[in-house]
Amino acid sequence: MRSSEQDNQLPQALRALWGQTDPGRRGPKPGMSVRSIAAAAVEIADKHGLEAASMAAVAKQLGFTTMSLYRYFDSKSDLQAVMIDEAAGPAPTPNRRRSWRGQLEDWARADARHLAAHPWVLDVRLGSPPTGPNLLGWMDIGFQILHRSGLAPQEAASSLLVVDGYVRNHVLLGLQYASAASGVWVAQLRSVLDPDELPAVSAMLESGAFDDDDGAEFPGDEFEFGLALLLDGIEQLANRRAK
Repeated sequence: MRSSEQDNQLPQALRALWGQTDPGRRGPKPGMSVRSIAAAAVEIADKHGLEAASMAAVAKQLGFTTMSLYRYFDSKSDLQAVMIDEAAGPAPTPNRRRSWRGQLEDWARADARHLAAHPWVLDVRLGSPPTGPNLLGWMDIGFQILHRSGLAPQEAASSLLVVDGYVRNHVLLGLQYASAASGVWVAQLRSVLDPDELPAVSAMLESGAFDDDDGAEFPGDEFEFGLALLLDGIEQLANRRAK
């Protein structure tokens, strides 16, 4: 029977990220590290998607057997948990000369660029919030920034969750619509829309609101517009708390 202490422990792969060795492991000194295995898996996922980064594929790339990876990872889900921490990399250092709002803008943009560079991260479904050192480092920087705003701890935690959720959803929608050229979609809508039945949508279509600049860099104007709306609300709350 597992003890309560064992149930509360992180999986061995995540403990290894924190420099904690598994006392139950025996045998010769390992020839790999959890980080190096995860780095190989990230490389595969970046090129071919999350499903391609199987234990077998990662082992083959590293020149090891699939079973050897189970000395480091108890399951594929543990590998994916370490992969997203490896892909995140160290948290960005805030520009201390900027306001807390400016720093949070920078944090959100860096988060968006990281997710756009590793889009498969959005396909990972973990059973708990992240516990790796890199991802917690991102969280820590976010909390440091929001602490400067004067928000209460729960308000700061909720605000960071909302900002991160916005970033993730924006990147996800961008990926979903990336294969559909804006001009083609607009032409398709014009071929079926009846202004009498859908007057508001038709008016938006004719206004050019659905037009997209394919050459714009990411994050672009649409991202910045939504982020500004979010931060306006957070700033307003912080100002109320300061009174």
